[in-house]
Amino acid sequence: MLTVEPAPPVLCAALVAAWHSRLPHVQLAPWRVCFASHYQGTVFGVALWNNPSARTLPPDWLELRRMAVAPDAPHCAASHMLARMRAWIRQNMPDVTRLISYQDQEVHTGTIYLAAGWTPAWETKARVRDRSKPRNGTRRPYRTDANGSAPAGAAKTRWEVAP
Repeated sequence: MLTVEPAPPVLCAALVAAWHSRLPHVQLAPWRVCFASHYQGTVFGVALWNNPSARTLPPDWLELRRMAVAPDAPHCAASHMLARMRAWIRQNMPDVTRLISYQDQEVHTGTIYLAAGWTPAWETKARVRDRSKPRNGTRRPYRTDANGSAPAGAAKTRWEVAP
């Protein structure tokens, strides 16, 4: 049985870099909570949670920004991890009213969210972002996309669940 518990962000970021299918580069901070799924000292999955990246979403929501599972992880490890993290957040972060995560439609199907009881709530269309010019209303440039433009422009499904 896998154990899922809070873990240091530096460990989670390092394993995301090693295992994530499309977005291996993450910042080291700030994260509201990070988790590792492990069995007998071997980590099989990690996840990093923070406030929603979309500024229009409520501040009492929590977004799963990255989750990565080892290639040799046990079957259903990702869904198990989603369920265990949800339970931990419900118990330890009572101010959180909704959990969200974005699935990249080009490389994933959403099976882990369905299996963990999440609901598809929103879909975005694929888009091309022009970040060569300054941001609207300022002279500041857009920050670079460390993971490349393809993942940022892919169509996404937003999955949601109450904690």
